[in-house]
Amino acid sequence: MPDWRIYYDDGSTFDSDQGEPHQAPPEGFICAVGYNENGKRYIMHKWDFYCWDLDNSQWWGMDIFGLMDRLRRNKIYAFKEGRTITADQWSKISMAAADDPEFPIKRLR
Repeated sequence: MPDWRIYYDDGSTFDSDQGEPHQAPPEGFICAVGYNENGKRYIMHKWDFYCWDLDNSQWWGMDIFGLMDRLRRNKIYAFKEGRTITADQWSKISMAAADDPEFPIKRLR
C-alpha cells in the first residue's frame, strides 16, 4: 500500500508506489492523502502551492508567503502547483481522496 497519493485536476493520481515525491507531475495538484507521524490520515488541500516536507515526510500546502518563507530557508523539495477547478470537480476529487480504500482513517500497519 502506498504511503501517500496525489489527486490531480484531470482525475489522475500519483502515489509513493509509482515514484518519489519529486517524480510526481508538477501541475494540477488538487489534494494529497497520507499519514502523519501518529499514523492518522491527513488530506492536504485548498492551497496554491505544495511541496514534500522532508523533515515530516508529508505533503504541505502553502500560499505565496509560505512559498517565499520556505524558499528563503531552502525547504522546497518536490514543488507542485495547485489548480483552481469548479466546485463540482473539487468535490468529486476530494471525495475520491476521502473515500480511498487504501487510506483508512488510521494506518493499519
